Amino acid sequence: MTLVEKFKKDVNLLRGAANGEIHLGIKNPKLYKKVMKFYQAEGIVFSGDPVDDYEMLIDYIYEDLQAVGVS
Repeated sequence: MTLVEKFKKDVNLLRGAANGEIHLGIKNPKLYKKVMKFYQAEGIVFSGDPVDDYEMLIDYIYEDLQAVGVS
């Protein structure tokens, strides 16, 4: 299952976060945690540093949205 399939109702928020318009952890912390868990289930290992992890997460979201043309 892709990011867009799993979070189809939240694509606009994810797009806003990927484009730097919003901070996902502040705007919607529950969604932020769900997306983190989604990527962890996909095998992504985060560092444990909140700032670095957020940057990594946003990079993955951006790449996944680009892949399906939703940027």
